[in-house]
Amino acid sequence: MNSDASDRCPCCGGGFHCGANDAEPCACTALRLDAATLADLRARYAGCLCLACLREFAASEPPAEHLR
Repeated sequence: MNSDASDRCPCCGGGFHCGANDAEPCACTALRLDAATLADLRARYAGCLCLACLREFAASEPPAEHLR
């Protein structure tokens, strides 16, 4: 993963490197967000969010219905 902070997170304003166009898969592909959360994030923010923000959103999701 490239560690250069060439991008700015639209959520927190912090610098990060979006790996979407890197040869290796971006680290964000390992995170799982439900469809409603993804839709909300896409409506609220333009572009990619940093891993720290994405992890916070993933951690704050309610458990999936089948896991309750």
